[in-house]
Amino acid sequence: MAFSDNYFIRYPNLPAFYPAKADDGLGIIVVIPCYDDEHIFETLLSLERADAAGTGVEVIVVVNSGEQTPEHIVSKNKAVFVRLEKERAQHHYKNFALFPVLIENIPRKKAGVGFARKTGMDEAVRHFAAIDKSDGVIVSLDADALVEKNYFRTIENIRQTEPKTNGFVFQFQHDFDTGKYSSEIIAACRLYETYLRYFRLALKTAGFPYAYHTIGSCFAVRAQAYTKVGGMPSKQGGEDFYFLQKLAKMTVVKQLNEVLVYPSPRISERVPFGTGPSVKKIIAGNTYPVYNFQLFLLLKGFFDGFGDCYESVQFSKIPVEIILFTGEENIIRLIAACRNHSSSKANFIKRMFTVFDAFFVVKFLNSYANGSAFPPVELKEAALDLLNHIAPDRDYTSENLYQTLLDIDLKKRVGPECLG
Repeated sequence: MAFSDNYFIRYPNLPAFYPAKADDGLGIIVVIPCYDDEHIFETLLSLERADAAGTGVEVIVVVNSGEQTPEHIVSKNKAVFVRLEKERAQHHYKNFALFPVLIENIPRKKAGVGFARKTGMDEAVRHFAAIDKSDGVIVSLDADALVEKNYFRTIENIRQTEPKTNGFVFQFQHDFDTGKYSSEIIAACRLYETYLRYFRLALKTAGFPYAYHTIGSCFAVRAQAYTKVGGMPSKQGGEDFYFLQKLAKMTVVKQLNEVLVYPSPRISERVPFGTGPSVKKIIAGNTYPVYNFQLFLLLKGFFDGFGDCYESVQFSKIPVEIILFTGEENIIRLIAACRNHSSSKANFIKRMFTVFDAFFVVKFLNSYANGSAFPPVELKEAALDLLNHIAPDRDYTSENLYQTLLDIDLKKRVGPECLG
């Protein structure tokens, strides 16, 4: 019985696209959704130029369109797929085996990057199951991202040396090539990337254990862990966030501190949120209000008090804003349920974070998005508040926020209270 059998019985999936056979030396499969994107060939060239992994590598490209996709995009997709098929037949790439997949007329409720990513990852599971390699690594990448030269070697190294780690999140920097992108786009994306690092570091400062960058081109998972967590959700956006939060509750997920991926900063409307729409919004408004850092300090007060609630609910240790948001009776009920299913304080605290999880955090933050005691503030103000909390003895300016947060996020420079 293959490790994936129960997964394919329990969860909806498409039939296999390729025969169930693979090289026994296969260790890494990269999955790339592709929609209206001829940049896929630049991404494949980037993978081809990366150092050899020392293990077998496959790349599955899922060219996809929905029942409401405009005809000109459907035609472009077909042309891309034909070229991919030709390159596969010619063994065009020497660093990996290419497996193009074409799916069309996807129902409106399913069509999107989540369904395409799931389709490719399900296919990757089948390839690993054919050689009974449950520890094979499925890597998520996007069709407009470039990779570092040591991309494959780094992934293979962690696959071999960290057998108990089932999920990996890669560090990134957007591609700020002035030869390809305008100064306006680069400036807007630099602001957006500053926000991404602000958000993760603010969560870490609050003591939240699952503070990962959730970017579709920057994570990987072992095949068996993928099946145990129920696979990739078929969402039109944010599928990476939902998947990584589910995975982190079930097993060990590690954030790597080395930049491996360079996502594109270009404007795009292929997904409802993320880099493309954010860059467009920043350019249009020339501003970027974000969550007030004081809200993360409220969360910190709540998280820090989890241990005190092991014996009984300590309302004096819970910020009043958390109580008002959640409801006093609901907090009592949720904490009691965690206590009833915990054998120790450590187990109780861990369970509390599965209840008061990333979805709770985002809902709490969004509850203060409009008109409140902690309204959104400009990113520069929020980032300076974070930095002054992490290391109040240093001088910061709004001009060096990007580099400062990048250095901290990559653990090149860490303040005394920052958990990385």
